[in-house]
Amino acid sequence: MHTELKNSIAQLFQKGNVPKAEILLRAHLEKEPNDYEALFFLGKIAEAINLPQFALDYFNESLRLAPYWQLPKEARNHVIKQLTEGQGKSVIDRQKSEQVEQTEKFILIKAWGYGFWSDVSHVLAQLLVAELTGRTPIVHWGANSLFGDGTSANAFEFYFETFSKVGIADLQKEEFDIWPPKWNRDNLIEPEINKWSGPNSRIAGLYLLGREERVIVSDFFSSVVDIQPWIPRNHHLYGLSIDELWAYLVRQYLHPKREILDAVDRYYKKYFDSQDFLAVHMRGSDKTVEQGWYLDEVNQQYKAIIDQYLSTHNFQQIFLMTDDTRILDYFKRTYGEKIVTTDCQRTSSTTGVHYLTDPDRRLLGTEVMVDVYLAARARIFIGNGLSNPSRFVSYLKDWPENTVKLLGENLFHKQNIFIHNW
Repeated sequence: MHTELKNSIAQLFQKGNVPKAEILLRAHLEKEPNDYEALFFLGKIAEAINLPQFALDYFNESLRLAPYWQLPKEARNHVIKQLTEGQGKSVIDRQKSEQVEQTEKFILIKAWGYGFWSDVSHVLAQLLVAELTGRTPIVHWGANSLFGDGTSANAFEFYFETFSKVGIADLQKEEFDIWPPKWNRDNLIEPEINKWSGPNSRIAGLYLLGREERVIVSDFFSSVVDIQPWIPRNHHLYGLSIDELWAYLVRQYLHPKREILDAVDRYYKKYFDSQDFLAVHMRGSDKTVEQGWYLDEVNQQYKAIIDQYLSTHNFQQIFLMTDDTRILDYFKRTYGEKIVTTDCQRTSSTTGVHYLTDPDRRLLGTEVMVDVYLAARARIFIGNGLSNPSRFVSYLKDWPENTVKLLGENLFHKQNIFIHNW
């Protein structure tokens, strides 16, 4: 490792910013996979989050590459001693052992509090945590959800069928031990506590993997790409690619409410005779601020690709998903009567619809779901690789080869270092 990176990692360890240190280390190892120092530091991260088997593996690999280096040797021996004494056994290890009698444990997944499909992606990553740790997941989108009714009612269940027999109220009935300690039975219903700053803030998913408490609470964003490296070798999801994990989680857990599917059916029967149509998702509004010139570069690629598909498939209809009235106007001018859209809330500014003061938030959530599930019925889909709705369309079914075209980078393959800049 070069000196600058080592200094950065050391400073992050000193501050306790483990997620950012991990992101930098894994990015470095993609370029230098045999860097024994980086592997040693990953071992220290695994040790810090109470995943001793991972720590042992990283220390052993570091030693294999640098057999005379004392630090990984000492660290490895310390972990072995803990394991031998039974003090370092992680939650994952224990819950995989048939000899240990299990007590039901829970993960409470709160709303991330931003865009609809960003919130869903946060939920799915935490459901992966639940699978790895053998916990019963409870999803509760409270008052901080931008797609609720303004109360603490569980907005997630406005849109999706629940997959748990227990709810947040069940966690308040008993004196469960809860982590992180900013949460307790009396404040679990609160939408946010120290999410971005203060004690126990910015609790990324990796912090949850080795906890022993009966209840752990997830209120800060992680993605599947953040959790994938911590899947044990003996787990049924081990070895799956990022996209395979997303597809598994989407199909395993996302079951829209009947009224959502009925709305999709109504639009489909009203506008389309068959699946022989092209679906397009183009972003505008707040994405223009978030991505700037990059979004312009991506959006300029659409017309040539759309025109190519129109010429080769003779599509008579284009289903357009967009949050921006200016983009809708452009498509209508360009493709005329071929354009089909749902009657949903849009904006002509750089403020996202979900940040406006006057939208019907529950209707807005329904609209973004209907658009995504309707687009998944198309023959071919073109979207933005850095946009959550486009990514979810790509996972909702097994698309034949060359029928999904996502422009730009892949959002779900990127770790978000920005939210760990502190």
